[in-house]
Amino acid sequence: MILSTQATAALARIARVSGVRAEPQTLMPAEVVLELSGEIVRSRLCTFTDASGKEHCLRPDLTTPIAQMVASEELPVARYHGSGPVYRLPPRGSNDPVEHLQIGFEWFGNGGSPAEDAEALSVALEAAQAGGATGATVRFGDVAIYHAVLAALPFSPQWRDRLRRAFSRRKGPRELLVAASRGQAGVTSDIARLGSLSLVDAAQGVQAELQRLGVEPVARTIEDIAARLREKAADVAPDAAASAALIAYLELSAPVSASADVLRGFAREQGLGVATALDAYSERLALIAKLKPPFWADATFSAEAGRRFEYYDGFVFELSREGATDRPIVSGGRYDGLITRLSAGTREASAIGAALRADRLGGGGWT
Repeated sequence: MILSTQATAALARIARVSGVRAEPQTLMPAEVVLELSGEIVRSRLCTFTDASGKEHCLRPDLTTPIAQMVASEELPVARYHGSGPVYRLPPRGSNDPVEHLQIGFEWFGNGGSPAEDAEALSVALEAAQAGGATGATVRFGDVAIYHAVLAALPFSPQWRDRLRRAFSRRKGPRELLVAASRGQAGVTSDIARLGSLSLVDAAQGVQAELQRLGVEPVARTIEDIAARLREKAADVAPDAAASAALIAYLELSAPVSASADVLRGFAREQGLGVATALDAYSERLALIAKLKPPFWADATFSAEAGRRFEYYDGFVFELSREGATDRPIVSGGRYDGLITRLSAGTREASAIGAALRADRLGGGGWT
């Protein structure tokens, strides 16, 4: 594989501050990607099943396999860069190729500071400029603020988890809340009655109901069934005011210069204690302003800005040309929880990275 002149220039900018080159595997267990982001991404994966029934996929990005190598201690916690083909099935109606060249970096274990966020953004945007990108604008967000807003609003634990996972889907949280407001997430009166009882009394109620029906529990104990019904009873539709507040947050959008004031105004209006997340946000903006990265002056904050992969949990950004926001040149963000998830809790490391589509730079990707 021979990189084009533009792709070579972009990679050179990244490599200067991104440690050693990583060479991740092309083939990986499909379950790794699906567990991280859910079945929503299956339609974009290139998968096959081997003779033993195990499902594999071609890597959809460079982030996941490199992070997997760090999580398994095949690679030490450090900074990495790389380039190579990745594979995603295009959306219906798209002419995008299944295979494209990705250039990028993954930085692990530097503490996850606003300063690192600012540096990563600057490196990614400077690499895009070096690769010939022109006429593009930045759209960015902060998943950590979304999580802070969720925590500050009176949602049940079940709904917080559901809304957290839904953020990676376009309009996902809105659709969940609209469905709940229409009664699609309600519980039956029988479930509500059992759920209001203690676990012992609920188990007795389940036992009596099964005896009345003349059936025996299969695969689960009476106590398991009672506990699940109590959990489901607690899963009531969210408070209307909380839902409205979250939807109002998701509608926030502002030029970078006004975004901190807009966010603080929203927090004051809603009475939300999210000062820690907003302080980190303001510090990051100040540090980015000092670095003066290309394309940033016209950047726009969007509360809905996020990544298709569910593991992103902090600052996120994309660089796209006007009229092609669904075809970003650069995508990046923070994913501090990924190493913990991939290692089943045996290893931790902060992480941030970015990926550039070589075929969307100034002139192709590789030959």
